[in-house]
Amino acid sequence: MTDDMDTLAARLLYDREVAPELLDEWTALVAAPKPDRAREFSVALLLRAGAEWLALPATCLDEAARPGPIHAVPYLSSPVFRGLINMGGELLPCVSLADLLRSERADIQARPRVIAISLAQGRFALLVEEVAGTARFHPDDLRPAPDTVSLSPRPLVQGLVKLEGRLAGLLDAQALGEALLGSLRP
Repeated sequence: MTDDMDTLAARLLYDREVAPELLDEWTALVAAPKPDRAREFSVALLLRAGAEWLALPATCLDEAARPGPIHAVPYLSSPVFRGLINMGGELLPCVSLADLLRSERADIQARPRVIAISLAQGRFALLVEEVAGTARFHPDDLRPAPDTVSLSPRPLVQGLVKLEGRLAGLLDAQALGEALLGSLRP
């Protein structure tokens, strides 16, 4: 008997006439443009170069892999520019990000990775000590970089952001590309 009463109550609730004002309000809500939630957040790859945690904008990222053989280039290879590495069948200049940033070495066990990135200046392979994964952050959460970083001759970090519980320096893609090109010059 209760099932029949529930069915009757549901039918009375859902089969009733909708007031024209309520119908207009619902139509306006459904027709209104939706906020673009994908643009509210930025995504970055959290990585460690030496002792520094950094965030690389995900728009630059092509692939990440375990390091393979790096082929030295005579008279050009250095601690920063290690040589050429094969990434997906393409030879890319491989640069040690820790040495580029002059980062201190960490006593933490490294799980090295090579990250292929595409920038306005070209494609490069970055040798890093560790990759923690990608994380989202709101651009309003970006804090200014400390004076020791922002006033350096080649500031590569545009600010600090908290990702996965770590404070990381968000790399400036344009400045990084220019520094990578500079590391290829003898």
